[in-house]
Amino acid sequence: MININRLILRKFKNIAGSRYEEILKSYREFFLTEEEMRIPHVESVLLAIDRYSGEVPEGIFRLLEHYSPQRATVIYVIDENVCRLIRDTLGEEDSEKFREREKELAEKFLKNVGSRLNNSGLNWKGDVVFADKTKYIEGSMENYDVLVIGKQYGLESAKTHHISPLVFRIVQHVTKPVVLY
Repeated sequence: MININRLILRKFKNIAGSRYEEILKSYREFFLTEEEMRIPHVESVLLAIDRYSGEVPEGIFRLLEHYSPQRATVIYVIDENVCRLIRDTLGEEDSEKFREREKELAEKFLKNVGSRLNNSGLNWKGDVVFADKTKYIEGSMENYDVLVIGKQYGLESAKTHHISPLVFRIVQHVTKPVVLY
């Protein structure tokens, strides 16, 4: 295993001179510890998607193939608050039409992702869930080792944000490793 202090000393030897200790103290929080550099054992993965997540890149499937988790779950989350808002403003009939169209879209997306997971040789299960997008993911993560989520999850327009505020919140509250795509 690489000793971080020696690596820094070698990198800054001719540049920093006597300031090495200051640099090491100032930047210590940005360097991985020996424990953080070890690849964790992954048994279960949660792949969270919604209508804004976009196409899951091929690199994600290769990464999952590398870890070869025993359990991969793909959850397509439809915002229950939007369904409730449509029901309250437009009525029950329009709300049901919206729910059916969203569920059809979700099943197509799950079928596509599922076939790609099958091609990677992974066992998986998928589900469509009507729930609060952040609370559901945060609550589900206690049962999984890694979360895979798109940067645009929950965000309709990416013009103002490079990462969705929902994803930012999820990353801050989840204690497990997160892979963003």
